[in-house]
Amino acid sequence: MLDDLDDAALDDLPFGVVCLSDSMTVLRMNRTESEKSGIQRWRAIGRDFFGDVAPGPTNRALAEQVRAFTSGRSDGAIAHTFKRRSGEDPTTIELVRGRSAGRVYLCIRRE
Repeated sequence: MLDDLDDAALDDLPFGVVCLSDSMTVLRMNRTESEKSGIQRWRAIGRDFFGDVAPGPTNRALAEQVRAFTSGRSDGAIAHTFKRRSGEDPTTIELVRGRSAGRVYLCIRRE
C-alpha cells in the first residue's frame, strides 16, 4: 500500500504519485511527478491540487472523477490529458484509496 511507503521509497517509483486529502489538498508528491509535471513539490504540498496546483477546465472534470471515486461511485482508471504551457501531456491515472478516509493516490503514467 502506498501509505506504507516513506518519501524515499515513493520517490523511487517509476511513475508519478500525488496523494490528496478528501478536500483535494496535496499531502504528498513524489520526485517523478515533480520532474515530469514541472511542478516543484514544495509549491504543491498543502495546496488545493485542482484549484491551485493544476487548475483548468479539463482538470475540473478530473476532480469530479476523483471525488466520485472517493465516494465509491466510479472505478479507479482514468485516461486524462493535462494541458500545460509546453503542450498536452496524455496520461493514464490509476486511483488508489489510502488507509485514511477520503485519502486518494493518483498514480500517473505518461504515455
